[in-house]
Amino acid sequence: MFAYLIAKEKNSKLTAIAEPVEAGRLCAEKEYGIPKDKCYSSAEEFFAQGKIADAVLICSQDKQHKEMALKALNLGYDILLEKPAAATIEDCIEIRDTANRLNKKVMLTHVLRYSPFYRYIKQLIVDGKLGKIANIEQTENVAFWHFALSYVRGLWRSMQDSTPTIIAKCCHDLDLLLWLMDKKCTAISSFGKLFHFTPENAPEGSAEYCCECPESVRKKCLYNAYSIYPQRIETEVIGGLAILKGQNIYDVLSNKQDAVSKCVYHSQNDAIDNQIVNMEFSDGSNANLTMTAFSKDCYRVTHVHGTLGDVYGNSEDGILHVNIYGEKEKIVDVNKEPLFNTDGVYLGGGHGGGDYYLYKDFIDYISGGEKSVTRTTIDQSIESHVLGFKAEESRLNDGQVVKL
Repeated sequence: MFAYLIAKEKNSKLTAIAEPVEAGRLCAEKEYGIPKDKCYSSAEEFFAQGKIADAVLICSQDKQHKEMALKALNLGYDILLEKPAAATIEDCIEIRDTANRLNKKVMLTHVLRYSPFYRYIKQLIVDGKLGKIANIEQTENVAFWHFALSYVRGLWRSMQDSTPTIIAKCCHDLDLLLWLMDKKCTAISSFGKLFHFTPENAPEGSAEYCCECPESVRKKCLYNAYSIYPQRIETEVIGGLAILKGQNIYDVLSNKQDAVSKCVYHSQNDAIDNQIVNMEFSDGSNANLTMTAFSKDCYRVTHVHGTLGDVYGNSEDGILHVNIYGEKEKIVDVNKEPLFNTDGVYLGGGHGGGDYYLYKDFIDYISGGEKSVTRTTIDQSIESHVLGFKAEESRLNDGQVVKL
């Protein structure tokens, strides 16, 4: 997605790529015209060239972010950094402090700020339409199939190998809550466990691998990989399946070395599938975040309660219900925004169109452009990350309140 946006954005140029997968490097050559000698097979090879561009996008796995970000900063790059910033609170803070010390710009990919859905909500708040914000309810419905692929069978199944689930999956939501509230969080608590994806919940007669499961059991299982994943993975992004692009799902599932082939009830997973976070702010207002694996589709539900009005909606259908107290309810369909901009750039590819607007704002940011209402700095992003790590601290201590 970002390669497409760089190529399309008139004020930027894609000059090099570091990609360990050969198919990715060939795609960069073919689709975006990057010279072969600028298609590097590793980050180390890329960084060894010195500073050859103005900025880098770091889109690697969570635990690789710190090392890559520090190398880039010390070479003089500005950075667009995939979320989460890093795998630990200490690493997040080190990236922030290094960027500030070197006076370099780092922006996290908090793309939901840029989606029409959340931009509309933010503007209502900025314009004072809702009065003072007393409470926000935020629910992230991950979708049963998406959670199973990414957080049970996938790259984020182990919190030790990646990050706590509340960071890996919900740092977008924590960022949104701080952005919409625009005040300091003073206390946080959290409860959550691995509720369902455990051996105790396995169907009777099930096997350790989908390929070995009796047909009579497999055909009734919601998480039967043969039925919920496409036969051949051709899309760039489908709930974590990009790592399987071009492969036949039957070949993948017959390979017992691949975690995707494991039964969801017999996987080596500890990612939390059900969690709540409670937050109190400096003026006595509060917010709560629910993350659950148990929904049909991937979508967020947001309800902002103010002293003069409230607004709620579902990010998937893009319908917002705006209630100014004493007035008739207003229904707003944010999905009526065009799918292409005036330059022919496709806006609908990711996060409700947020990917395009975020990348454009990043270019404005590093070019010295005026600050937008949606832009986040590294300081603001790390503040929301700290909330996630403190929520995890609370969860591990039976929901004990953590003062901030």
